[in-house]
Amino acid sequence: MIIKFISPANIFSDYLYSITSKSTDFKYKGLKKSLLLRVLYIAILLLQHLYHAQNSAENFQILNEKEVEEGFVIEGKCKFSTDDNPAFAQTFFNDSQWKLIDFTSRDLLKKNQVYWFRYHFKIDSNLIGKPLFLEINQSGASEIFLNGKKIKTLGKIGAGEKQVSKIKDGKPLIISFDSTEKNVLAIRFKPTLEKDGVSSVNFGSKAINIVISPANSYVEDKMFVSRNINFYTMLICGIFLALGFIHLLLFIFYRKAVYNFYFSTYNLSICTMSYMVLLIYEIEDPSKFRLYLIIALYSLIIFGASLTGFVNTLFGKSRLRFRIMLAIPVLLIIIQFFSPEISFIFCLFYLFFAAMESFYLIIRAMIKREKSAFIVGGGILTFFLFTVITLVIFLLDSFNILDADNIMDTDGMGYFALFVFISFPVSISAYLAWQFAATNLSLKKQLDEVNRLSEINLLQEQEKQHILQNQNDILEKQVDERTKELQVEKHKTETLLLNILPQEVAEELKENGSSEAKYYDEVTVLFTDFVNFTQNSEKMGAEKMLAELNDCFTAFDLIMEKHGLEKIKTIGDAYLSVCGLPNHNPKHAYQTVLAALDILQFIETRKKTNPETLEIRIGINSGSLVAGIVGLKKFAYDIWGDTVNTAARMEQNSEKGKINISESTYQLIKDKIICEYRGKIDTKGKGAMDMYFALQIKNN
Repeated sequence: MIIKFISPANIFSDYLYSITSKSTDFKYKGLKKSLLLRVLYIAILLLQHLYHAQNSAENFQILNEKEVEEGFVIEGKCKFSTDDNPAFAQTFFNDSQWKLIDFTSRDLLKKNQVYWFRYHFKIDSNLIGKPLFLEINQSGASEIFLNGKKIKTLGKIGAGEKQVSKIKDGKPLIISFDSTEKNVLAIRFKPTLEKDGVSSVNFGSKAINIVISPANSYVEDKMFVSRNINFYTMLICGIFLALGFIHLLLFIFYRKAVYNFYFSTYNLSICTMSYMVLLIYEIEDPSKFRLYLIIALYSLIIFGASLTGFVNTLFGKSRLRFRIMLAIPVLLIIIQFFSPEISFIFCLFYLFFAAMESFYLIIRAMIKREKSAFIVGGGILTFFLFTVITLVIFLLDSFNILDADNIMDTDGMGYFALFVFISFPVSISAYLAWQFAATNLSLKKQLDEVNRLSEINLLQEQEKQHILQNQNDILEKQVDERTKELQVEKHKTETLLLNILPQEVAEELKENGSSEAKYYDEVTVLFTDFVNFTQNSEKMGAEKMLAELNDCFTAFDLIMEKHGLEKIKTIGDAYLSVCGLPNHNPKHAYQTVLAALDILQFIETRKKTNPETLEIRIGINSGSLVAGIVGLKKFAYDIWGDTVNTAARMEQNSEKGKINISESTYQLIKDKIICEYRGKIDTKGKGAMDMYFALQIKNN
């Protein structure tokens, strides 16, 4: 505060000056009278200056009860020195030669040194004996003296690492005065300076802030503010932490619902930001302030990424824009390591664009009449509406059309702001609840339909039992006859089914009505193909060729059954089988080669009695594949995978009367089968591959 000494000379000179400067008739009342008054005015000014010079040491502020009740803030001009001397704390120390400085200024407090301030004041008689609170907020360390006595130490003044800076004291000091005599408040202060490239921490523009207020009202007000801040902050933290945890569990149990993950991180980021606000409000150690700000910055970045991720997952169509919006937070985190300030500025722009993008996507979905958009959009539109209204209020306040302080300080405005704050997550939760309810309703309808069909079946069964009871003798004969017929038909059906499918798959199909494809990691695939089949078909004729194929494939079926291979299918003149499924067989490769050798033996034997027997070539490969049923009608058991394709390449690159095997099969049978290495051979789509001819069984 700027201290001004008030004296009778002050009052009279001010009054005289106002007369001489403002009276329009004065200058016309005579030159003599005018000169006399002007001389008198100058004399009074000199007297005033002399009086002020004699009492400059007595300039002080008088604290009255009303100012203290409102919380008196010590600010303005006070005595100031850059020297450090314990005598400065004494009441009667002569500080007339000290400089004047703004008590709260930070501009001059930039050197690594100790500063002294001396502030002279008196109190009103109404404050005598009343307990007062002295509250200090600062950016550094200080020692407070009142009338020569040290009453408070906040932090520790030292050099370098020895100094302990403190922002505020959680326990303000109680003081009282027993007279209206002059008091001197002396402060020894050392600011927190920049260290290791990190700027000092300060709330606002004040280096040190001292407030004097009544003890009773201070405790009541502080408890009220602290209680409200703690209550609302922890309420927000609890709500959003619970929402985040619940939706994280929903995502873990159902990974396809990615929006649950984004909404979970959205809520957890709000929870973290709210908690950081509470920590910063209660902070005393300035070294922790930067950490809290960094965590808050990360929370803001995650908040924006979660918002854009959630809305894009539900309503977005442009994958490129979505990827860009998710890549920006990663870039912001990288920038933070080099410059948190720049990262924070860009983060604000990112949050703005994320909000605009979400607004656009939801409005577009609402225009398309998507029901979910109306549920989610309600919260976002409420938030945007509140933001626009707030901006308009402050804009009108800047033109003095409205008083923003009166509007924003009302309880209703606070509750409305809290409602807007939680409106978006509540609307999202409402959408997810609606979606969950819709799914449950659909399942309930399906369950009701199943129950209805079950009741119909039960009624039919009861009717059947009633008929059986009334016509027992006749029906017993009919049932016996029909049962025999059904058993015969069932046996035929099962036999036919086992001819088409492996037994395990057939049993699964009978029990469940369907069969899932399965992965097998160790099997061996066999491919056969007749050489020059098309040319021989033209020579032999269709009927003869069909009979020849039937005889050969029938013999192949018996060979497969002998060695434990599963026939898959025939494709024209090609025959496909596999060993190692559906039941695991550790000798799958060896038994497949044995089956191939038997096929060659069968062909050689058949040539002796049937000169028109077709030449055959065989390909074998070992590896992993997927097997299962294809289709719903006229279904077939089939196999897929690179192993099958490679086996086909082995057959295509084989020679007539030869068994061509791959490197993987060779490694499994090389100790039991004599093989001939063919070298690397180019194959279609596979490049050069090692191939071997399997010749015969080794003699032990």
